[in-house]
Amino acid sequence: MTPTPSPLIVCGFGRSGTRSCASYLANSNAVELQGEIPQDIVGQTMDWLAAARAAGAGDGRHYDLARDAYRNVGKARPINRPAARWFGHKTPHHERWFDANERLFDDPERRPRYVYCLRNPEAVWRSYRAMPWNGFRDVRAFLKSWARSVETFEAMRRAAPDRVLLFNLDAMLIATDAETHVRAALFDPLDLSSESFRQPFDALGNRNSAEAKFGAPPAALPDRDRDRIRRDARVARIAANYFPSMIR
Repeated sequence: MTPTPSPLIVCGFGRSGTRSCASYLANSNAVELQGEIPQDIVGQTMDWLAAARAAGAGDGRHYDLARDAYRNVGKARPINRPAARWFGHKTPHHERWFDANERLFDDPERRPRYVYCLRNPEAVWRSYRAMPWNGFRDVRAFLKSWARSVETFEAMRRAAPDRVLLFNLDAMLIATDAETHVRAALFDPLDLSSESFRQPFDALGNRNSAEAKFGAPPAALPDRDRDRIRRDARVARIAANYFPSMIR
């Protein structure tokens, strides 16, 4: 019997491990996770699905329409896994659409799950500065956006603590065993067994890192940028909860 899949959304600030997280999840045959939805059509897609939800009067057809939409609007080649138990997409900054997703996917038996990807702001800003498409004018503008994203995640967790998972890239990188860490953070909460994996965990490298893109690590942060990050009150509060090494 074909399972009835539920939505799974991978989100988080850019350059914070969304691609790695998605590759770990999509390695399971139980997950149909599409690539990033371009930012200029995210709103259009959500509005169209909300209209379909209203027209369907709660009959659940909009779940199938959402699954098809994610296949068709993602940047990457679409994935089709008919027997998957989870379907969704990986789109940075999609946490801002949490309330809309909650209204859209309101079947009590098929409530969405979210994975928020988190990385310390020094590493994120260092990676952003290396990207030719970086649109932040300076570190202050970046920090304002980064802190707002993390605070949105925290609000999501308060609203749905059993359905919002955290993929802390910093914690994974310092873990004694990365696979064990990822299993506890992602695989076990989503009931993904190793028997469903398409490749060994160790074969899943991070092809989206700045070093992989450019052949060398990004340049070190200027001292003024690092100092500005560490003096920021919002960063200090967030770091105390998620990045204790930043405040040692």
